[in-house]
Amino acid sequence: MVLKSIDRKMDQLDMELLEAIIDNPYECATIIDTKGIVRFISHYSKELIGVDPAWAIGRHVKEVIKETNLNEVVETGRAKIGETLFIGGRVQIISRIPLRNREGKIIGAVGKGMFHHESKVMDIQKRLELINSKLKYYKDEIKTLKGSRLLIGQSDPVQRTKKLALQVSSSDIPVLITGESGTGKETIAYYIHGNSRRAEGPFIRVNCAAIPPELIESELFGYEAGAFTGARAHGKPGRFELANNGTILLDEIGDMPLTMQAKLLRVLQEHELERIGGIKTIKLDFRLIASTNKDLQEMMKKATFREDLYYRISSFHIHAPSLRDIPEDVPLITRHLMSNLNQEIGAAPTDIADHAMEMLKTYKWPGNVRELRNVLERGLIMARGEQLNPEHLPERITGIWGKDHSPIQNMGSLRTTMAEVEKKIIVDTLQSVNGNRIKAAKILGLHRSSLYEKMKHYGVSE
Repeated sequence: MVLKSIDRKMDQLDMELLEAIIDNPYECATIIDTKGIVRFISHYSKELIGVDPAWAIGRHVKEVIKETNLNEVVETGRAKIGETLFIGGRVQIISRIPLRNREGKIIGAVGKGMFHHESKVMDIQKRLELINSKLKYYKDEIKTLKGSRLLIGQSDPVQRTKKLALQVSSSDIPVLITGESGTGKETIAYYIHGNSRRAEGPFIRVNCAAIPPELIESELFGYEAGAFTGARAHGKPGRFELANNGTILLDEIGDMPLTMQAKLLRVLQEHELERIGGIKTIKLDFRLIASTNKDLQEMMKKATFREDLYYRISSFHIHAPSLRDIPEDVPLITRHLMSNLNQEIGAAPTDIADHAMEMLKTYKWPGNVRELRNVLERGLIMARGEQLNPEHLPERITGIWGKDHSPIQNMGSLRTTMAEVEKKIIVDTLQSVNGNRIKAAKILGLHRSSLYEKMKHYGVSE
């Protein structure tokens, strides 16, 4: 009889009930004394963990189950609930609990399984992996999401953009946002998400241009354990799984490899996917927003972008205005960016001189809002006083102004001037990052290949 210490007054039925609690096929309990010697092990252990009970009794628990740390529970007196242990050829979730007598003295410990069916264990692990992946993603994105996600501006183009974004936010149809690099396409996407019924759900951004072609499938759709060399032991959920019940933004979708476009189309049509190496279909509920600075219709003519995918993602189209199209909004956007940057940098100027603001309004901003933010960040670090002055701005902005802060006349054709300005921006940016092309491309909001092409065109080297 297992329960030798049970009160003698208990009848046979009571004893059988108590023994059934300890020795059952669902928990497969192992009990040790204070020296770590196995005093009891379930007779189901041979079937569930591959240990012969007759052989195990009287041996040290580490000799019986090499992977266990049950003896540490005796030493520390602290329970360990819900930890994973690879035992019997499979992963199991184990509970380890110290045993005390009526005086509170530790007299041993019991270890028992919480789930012995591998499918349940794997299901729990996948859920935990999904939660951990979401947590990591949110930590990585916290700087991006920091601050207000408002569409700043009072100009007609900005007001039209706001109106369209609000109109489409009430539905779940796919949205395509086009516009030059740095125009705030992601901000528009987040504005749509924030005003939709999915606002409390996740907002997952995927930069299609930044993911190597060989990794984009696993990033989007995830993979199961052992799917390929270097895969995580328990697999990994993809970005579409992270976006379940929320919104996914496929940023720079024009850079997605043609081979991936067909796989993406199926997921968008069926709202389901299979992880790489998996056989289970995962149903998903997400809202798609795509963005690009490329001409997708021109790409379709060249067969570099699928026509069926284009019509799937472009049910509703919004074009983000460039900064040079809304010069009247430059002061509002500048002060908004300065406020956010001041919180990040600390002790930075909170005001800007009138002449400096006029220079910002006149400049053509080929890099749009992203370039403006970069200029302000640099200027705020350089400034020592209470305001940002013209001398804190780059020469490409101040160079077209005379000493009296009036624009220099006869600057030549717009195309020539813009080309000179763009070249100057590229040179200045490369110098600021010591020739690191990857960093420069990121600052400029360009794909690396686009930066290389422009450097070649202008004859720029590191």
